[in-house]
Amino acid sequence: MIMATQTQPTFSERMKKLYVRILLRMLAFLSSNMRYVSRKVQAEIDYLDVGYTFMLDVKGADLTCICRKTEEGRFRRVPLREVATDVEPGSGLSSAQNDAVTVDYVIAFRSLEYAFQCFSGGKSLQDALAERAFTTRGPNSTGVSLTYMFTALLRSFFFWRRAYRNQPVASTN
Repeated sequence: MIMATQTQPTFSERMKKLYVRILLRMLAFLSSNMRYVSRKVQAEIDYLDVGYTFMLDVKGADLTCICRKTEEGRFRRVPLREVATDVEPGSGLSSAQNDAVTVDYVIAFRSLEYAFQCFSGGKSLQDALAERAFTTRGPNSTGVSLTYMFTALLRSFFFWRRAYRNQPVASTN
């Protein structure tokens, strides 16, 4: 009988997972409160309907965050136990479970490394999307709004990082 050996995560991997976990835990708070700092964030929040629910998932790291827009225009974290289990998140289908929350849009990072690069300002969401670092599921109109909102959030935090600095426009002289 051959036993599969499971390697222990390195210190660096554990720190990356902790970092991403902390940012995911803070996501509802940051999304709700950055609207006071950034008009772009406020505009994207205004575009989303009350009850709109999105999910960020990091494959292979067992990290997930689900946020729902409240009537006050803020976001609250939704515990996994409250999410509908009879429909696929981001499918647009209604749940037969009366009190369950359905997820309207999903952003699923392919790995912890990709999530860490985006959440630490090492890579912009646009670059990560071009590299297919994450997949999305749900209506494109609200997905674009979420992408703009997250870009504005990350730019506010990581303006000093190359991926989020305003790049000079090339001249045509």
